[in-house]
Amino acid sequence: MRPEAFYPGLRIEHVTVAGVKALRVGSGPVLLLLHGGTGSWTHWVRNIEPLSRRFTLVIPDLPGMGESIDVPRDTDLDGYGRCLTAALSAGLVPPGLRFAVAGFSWGGVVAAWLAAQLPEHVFAACLLAPGGFPPDGWHRPPLRPVPPGASDAEADAIHRANLEMMMIADPRNIDALTVAMQRRNHAMTRFKSRFLGYQDTLGPSLRRVACPILAILPARDPLPRPDTASRAGYLRRCAPHIVCRVVPNASHWVAFEAPDAVNRLLIGFVGRNAHAAETHR
Repeated sequence: MRPEAFYPGLRIEHVTVAGVKALRVGSGPVLLLLHGGTGSWTHWVRNIEPLSRRFTLVIPDLPGMGESIDVPRDTDLDGYGRCLTAALSAGLVPPGLRFAVAGFSWGGVVAAWLAAQLPEHVFAACLLAPGGFPPDGWHRPPLRPVPPGASDAEADAIHRANLEMMMIADPRNIDALTVAMQRRNHAMTRFKSRFLGYQDTLGPSLRRVACPILAILPARDPLPRPDTASRAGYLRRCAPHIVCRVVPNASHWVAFEAPDAVNRLLIGFVGRNAHAAETHR
């Protein structure tokens, strides 16, 4: 699944640094986009073209997913994060440039960890429906596995039902291409991030993050327990300076289901803070 097929007018650079494969596209301040668990760069498929008009996007497949390096299945957050910082140190982001980071779901956990670990490099952090809340703060949808020997039609139906159950509120937003992306991402995932995403892995990082933080929370996300407002309250307790924005009529995969709202929020927040970071250099 080549990104050029989605964006025939964009010049897209493919890079592999320290085993992490990534796309680079656009110009302007650097924005690192981190996808969610059981994902790849395709989690940002509806955001890349609009955001690339304002930013230099660096979009990796995270370790253990997509086309990037494997990691041990029992890797903890620090070990996982070090795989990414090794790639950053080796030039995944052009040397000497500060950058913003935006992470979706599991990528939000990693984004907060990076912002805490690299305060001299990260000038802003954006968390989209992040994971990493305490274990009692989750509903866990009963996702169905694809049984061995299932036909393509049967597998497509199961993936479609799982997307509707957990990721996308409006079934009309799930077309054949969406199902194909999900099947590809599922097949290429070797590291199951849920055992870290369903633990309190976000709060410890947020309590150390000094840079500006934006949280984008979808109103129809089925995962928060008891609700989205409780998630916002937890985030504010961990990082009082965080800005929380709720996006209506969107489920967990908010960047895909509400791309216009998400792109507008990211462009405004990252753009303002890029200017502030440049002014105070």
